[in-house]
Amino acid sequence: MYSVKSLLSSLLRQPFALERKILQRLAARYSMRRPYPDVPPYAAGEDARMPAGRLNRGEMIRLAFEFMAGNLMAGDYFEFGCWGGRTCRMAFEHHAIHFKENMHFWLFDSFQGLPEVNSLDRHPKWKEGDYRTSRAEFDRIVSQTGISPERYTIIEGYYQDTLTAARARDLAAKTKAGVIYIDCDLYESTRTVLEFIVPILQQGTVLCFDDYYCFNGRPDRGEQLAIKEFLNAHPDIEFVEYAHFGWHGKSFLAHLRKDGPG
Repeated sequence: MYSVKSLLSSLLRQPFALERKILQRLAARYSMRRPYPDVPPYAAGEDARMPAGRLNRGEMIRLAFEFMAGNLMAGDYFEFGCWGGRTCRMAFEHHAIHFKENMHFWLFDSFQGLPEVNSLDRHPKWKEGDYRTSRAEFDRIVSQTGISPERYTIIEGYYQDTLTAARARDLAAKTKAGVIYIDCDLYESTRTVLEFIVPILQQGTVLCFDDYYCFNGRPDRGEQLAIKEFLNAHPDIEFVEYAHFGWHGKSFLAHLRKDGPG
């Protein structure tokens, strides 16, 4: 039991810190939610509601950085689909544990919302223009992280225009990917991203697919279909299953077969 002195000290240091700790422990005890790490106030509601034993987005990103550190990997963070700035903000905050000043952030988004949705990607949840964060708003969000401007690069535009072979070669000459977060929603966009990232993959690159279980988890739609087709087209690349996160996401580790399969 906490003494009165300890109680007063806790309350003086941080309002309701003790109460928050007690609630967290009770939640963990009765499988409502693990007590650590805390969900930041800007996180999506579904991240705050994740049940015990399931990673949310922030914890997935934290795990990816821990994987890199545990394997003594170097590499940058790449994010495709930056709506709301939540995910990249989590990455900015979590990377500093192991990679402060040693990781660059490459952020790709149209800042115009979803592109035109074709028949294969048609879903009642999505329509053209959804999930739009203006460039000005995104710049404001990024500035709040406190990360210096030279530590990140924003590539604005639809993927068919920005994810070129020339840009991929240029990036590959500079760096490799440590973590790739793909939040494209659609099959067509995800397929474009996967082809683009081939030159920057390394052994162990962590690939996080935010919408893996959308389309009711169907393997013939969305990100699952894009992954299947990509791996069929690239037999020298294998995606090793890693961790699930949320109700929606799944991560993989890149394995590059130097001499092809077998």
